[in-house]
Parts: sequence; structure tokens; C-alpha cells
Amino acid sequence: MKPKRAWTALLFVTLVLLAGFSTYLSLTRIYQVDEYQAVYMARVFATGQSAEFFTTSSLFLFGPLSWLTKSRLDSAEMFTAARLVFLAVFWLNLMLVASIAGRKLVSIAGLVALAAATTLAPLWDYGFEIRHDNVVLTGILLTWWAVRIRPMQIWSYVIAGAVTIILLFTAVKTIVYAVPLSFAILVFPPPAYKRPRWQLALLWLAGALLALGVIRLCYGSGDAWNNYLSVFRGVTTYSASTGTTTRFWPGTTLGRLLNQAPLLLALTVAAGCTVATELWRRRLAAFTWNGNLPELLLLLGALTALLINPTPFPYNLVNVVPYAFILAFKYGESVWNELRTHRQYWPLIVTVLLFIHIVPFVFATLRHLDKPNHRQTKLMNLAEELSHPTNDPVYDGIGMVPTRRSVHFQWYLHSLIIRGMLDTPGMRVREMLAARPAPVFIPSYRTDWLPPEDHEFIKHRYVPLADDFWVLGAVLPAGGGSFEIIHPGRYSIVTVTLKHGEETEALILDEGEVKGSLDGKAISSGPVELGLGKHQIETAGEKQLAIVWIGPKLSQLPDVGVGNHRSLFVNWY
Repeated sequence: MKPKRAWTALLFVTLVLLAGFSTYLSLTRIYQVDEYQAVYMARVFATGQSAEFFTTSSLFLFGPLSWLTKSRLDSAEMFTAARLVFLAVFWLNLMLVASIAGRKLVSIAGLVALAAATTLAPLWDYGFEIRHDNVVLTGILLTWWAVRIRPMQIWSYVIAGAVTIILLFTAVKTIVYAVPLSFAILVFPPPAYKRPRWQLALLWLAGALLALGVIRLCYGSGDAWNNYLSVFRGVTTYSASTGTTTRFWPGTTLGRLLNQAPLLLALTVAAGCTVATELWRRRLAAFTWNGNLPELLLLLGALTALLINPTPFPYNLVNVVPYAFILAFKYGESVWNELRTHRQYWPLIVTVLLFIHIVPFVFATLRHLDKPNHRQTKLMNLAEELSHPTNDPVYDGIGMVPTRRSVHFQWYLHSLIIRGMLDTPGMRVREMLAARPAPVFIPSYRTDWLPPEDHEFIKHRYVPLADDFWVLGAVLPAGGGSFEIIHPGRYSIVTVTLKHGEETEALILDEGEVKGSLDGKAISSGPVELGLGKHQIETAGEKQLAIVWIGPKLSQLPDVGVGNHRSLFVNWY
């Protein structure tokens, strides 16, 4: 086999294996809270519940997400399907990055660029998650590709204008990415465009107006448009609250590159120094579209957006790493062209590539196998089994079960609003659960933010089938006693031992039939239907009793397994 064909075959097989592994991870890796909130908001919006529950009408929630959440899929299936949609976005972004860096994907250089881009570990952390940042990346890359890499004259600027408006409706924060980029290409158009700047500006405006018209028609005359406008009020509120928000510098976020992509970091710094040297030497003459200066400015714009972000969480690397790669790959390609004729350096190049890029990528990516979503999926399924779609709310403060309603308009817990909730009558979780009891309560690190009064309320009205899965009920002493039902439905009466640990607690169910009387009648085997109000139970046993919500269709309590609410979500691992 000829060397060129051998390299092509090797690259193709590598990409197929990476595609398969990325598919596996997208289906099995742990979900983040942001993903749950996005799907739940899409569900609220798609089913016309925006007057009852908080949501936004961001364009990010239109399209596949809304369609999926309106379907008859259960919650776990919704998230599986949504992850597959964003897996497609993930690979589209990789192909755009490779096309920008390596020109033609069908060439050896293009395949090398695609294989290299596919081994960027930070993108495997967040690149196929259900988050708008990945859609924003698609828009910026598409604009750069259309204007800088594949100039199509009038269509490039029409596309740029349309994409800018689409991004602004996708997420308001994209203003820090899309507006400066549009300004740059309008004021300093690439030399391939011979038209006057004002004509290019009109083409950009035409694309923007066309996109705006289509988007406005999509929103229609319902509540969607008003909900979208409320996003701006939310941004204003957020901006005003940044003074009380815990701010931090992006040092930790950028520091991940040292462990996950050291070669990318080294080549990016080297490329930046090379461009800086050229600017120092040539002064204003170096400010052209030739060379790597445009890519460096694109990267610096993304870094600026990261620096001004009061909470630069690691997922923001999604809109930094691809631009760094484009700059680094172009620089690395020029270095390779100089060294390729010096075969004595090839072993060194292979060694550097292996231990400073491939090995860090493998270790950074394989760690995801230790963080599966099995427990989350099981709890979603259990919540649906134990609740009626319309009569039984589920509360978790995150949106884990989009097929079930929550308990209040402000259904989700977030660090930016938790203080306001605690200080506002009617917004406290204990008040929400008292007004609209949820038969299923799923605690997590976010519910740990609640005050002691809320936790005390929950412990008096719920029983833990596992530390991360609670249902309505009561634990009674041996011999029974009185209890109150605050949500009518089917309950099970069982003997139990309540296990208290340092970090977890759960009921240990005992086998055996409970004998005695309930409200003066003999306790029958199986679930019992209990109405609102006080009830009395009496037994002759020596075991503690528990009255446990069992939902509309189960005949016995499910096997919930062992869980820990603090490990249900693992952010930024």
C-alpha cells in the first residue's frame, strides 16, 4: 500500500473509532445540571406551561429540543435523544474547526486536522453536552469559515448577518462574541472582497433582517415573544447581581489546559509570540489578513470574553479551545513544513506528539467512564413510575423529570437566585411543597443550599427510600400512631429501620406482613388508598412502621438501590 493511502486509511480508522467512542460517552456519561435545566425549560415552553413555570424562549430551545420534549418519550429517552442531537453539533463543530485549520477535509491535511481537533480533551468534557455554548461555537465557526476560509462574495456577508442575529436569539451572552466579530469583518473586510464596505454592510444587514423576520414568524403571536424579551430583563438583573455573586478568575479553568492539552497550549503560545514578533518588526504593515494575526485576534476576543465573565466555569473553554487550535495548527503546519525534510527529527516529533498530546487526551477522556449516568437515569425512571403525569408533581430544583410538573413557577435552584428565594415569602421551598406537595423529592448538592427550616420540613413529610430519592410518607414508632396525609393516593405500610449515616440516610425495608388496624379497620395486604387528613394506625409488632408513597400503579415499593445525593451530580470534575 502506498504511504499516502496507508496514512489515509489510518486516519479514517482512527476517526471511526473516535466517533464510536464519542457516541458511547454521549449516551452514558453523567448529565450536568445545566443540561437538565435546558431540557426542562424546552419542555415548559413546548407544552405551553410558561405561565405556570419559569422558562425562557431562547432560540436555543426551539427546534429539536422542543420537538423532542413534546414527543411521547419518557424523561430518560428525552435526554438520550437530546444528547444525540448535540453529538451531531459536536462533530459539526469539529469538522468546521478542521476545515478552517486544514482547508479541505478530503485531503490528508484536512484529515490530520480533523483527527487532531477530535483529540482536544476539553471538547470531550463539554462539546456534546446539551448547552447553548456548543451552538454558539457553531455560529462563530460558520461565520469565520464563510468570510475567511470560503469567501462566497455576497453570500458570505449575508450568512454572517443572519448567523449574528440567530446567535443573539440563541443566547444573549453571545453579544460578546458575535458583535465584535461582525464589526471586524465589516470595518476590515478580507482582501478577497472587492466591493465597497457600505455594500458589504448592506449585505450583512440583509441577512440579519431576513433572519430576524423568520425568527419573528417562528415566535408567532403567543407568549413566546414576550418570554424572550424577558430574557433581557433577566440579563439586567444578572448584571445588577454580579456584585453579590461570588466572582472568581479563570485561572482554574485555563489551568485545565496544562493537564488536558499541553501541546495545544505550547503551540498557541509559540504562535502568539511569532505573531507578536512580526507586529513588532513590521508595525502597521503586519495588520493584514495574511498570516496568523486574524486567528490570534479571534482567540484574544474569546479570552477577553472569558476574563470579563464573573463566573468563568470550565465549560466556557468550548468557546476558547477551538480558536486556539486553529491558530496552533496553522503554526504547527508551518513548523512541520520546515522539519519534514529532516528525518532525524521525526522520532522526537512523534514522541512529543504521543506524550504531550495523545496520552493527556486518553487519560482525560477515559476518566468519563468513571462518571456514568446510570443512577440519574434510574431515578428519572423511578420518579415516573411513582407519579401520575398530571396529578403528581416531582421536585428536585433542577428539572430531572421533564415529563412531570414541578411545584412552583420558580422551580429551579440556582446560585444567582437562591438568596432572593430565601428572603421572599412564598418563594421558600417549604412553602412551595406545603402549597403543592410533590410525592417525589430528589435531593442533590443544590438542595443542600436550602436553610435548616426547609430541611426540617422535608424530613417531617418525606421518607428516604435512598439518600438521593425521597417520597411522601411518615415513620412511626413501634405500635403505630397518628399521621397526616397531605397528598392523596396509594401508600404502602411497611416495617422499617431508619439508617442514619454521616452523609446519607435511607429506610431499610423489612420483609413480612404488617398486622393491625388502620383507621379502625384491619390492614389489608398491598397498597392502601389514603385521603387527605389525619389517620391512625395500630399494630402489635416491635418494629418501626413507615407509611410510604407508592404511586398510581406499583404493587410494591421499588428497589431504589444505594445512592448519595452529593454524588448525583459531579460538576467540573
